[in-house]
Amino acid sequence: MLEPQPTEITVRIVSCDAKIIGSLVGGCRITIQHRVTGEVLAQGLHLGGSGDTESIMERPHKRGAVVYGTRGSAAYSAKILLTEPTPVEIIAEGPLAYPQALERASTSTWLIPGESLLGEGLILQLHGFIVDIMTPESVDVLHSGDQVHLQASIRLL
Repeated sequence: MLEPQPTEITVRIVSCDAKIIGSLVGGCRITIQHRVTGEVLAQGLHLGGSGDTESIMERPHKRGAVVYGTRGSAAYSAKILLTEPTPVEIIAEGPLAYPQALERASTSTWLIPGESLLGEGLILQLHGFIVDIMTPESVDVLHSGDQVHLQASIRLL
């Protein structure tokens, strides 16, 4: 049997056409599982900042350029011991602080023993909005026939 080799992976979760989903909205839950057996190989939280606005939103993205992997930007990193090439599914669920807006994205890939995926890492994209009802407040009592003024805050994940 082959000796297990540490394989590191960084996962970053971004909102569609926006920035990184970070701690401000509760981050995301990341699960890395064996695609065939379903065994959970790593699990944790994607936490940190929303990334550098200029590199994500203003500068054109060139192949190989650092866009999301800037200082303090949210990420999930794991070190997995592997003895053979392993098919995995990587699942992201978030934003955790807004359960009504929870979205899920996943991708499948292979992890090769000793071949780490760091830097920008593997990027997953979540689509959706966070909708907060501002008025009426959740404690307001409404009666049939009442006229209600609805005010909401809507933003990308």
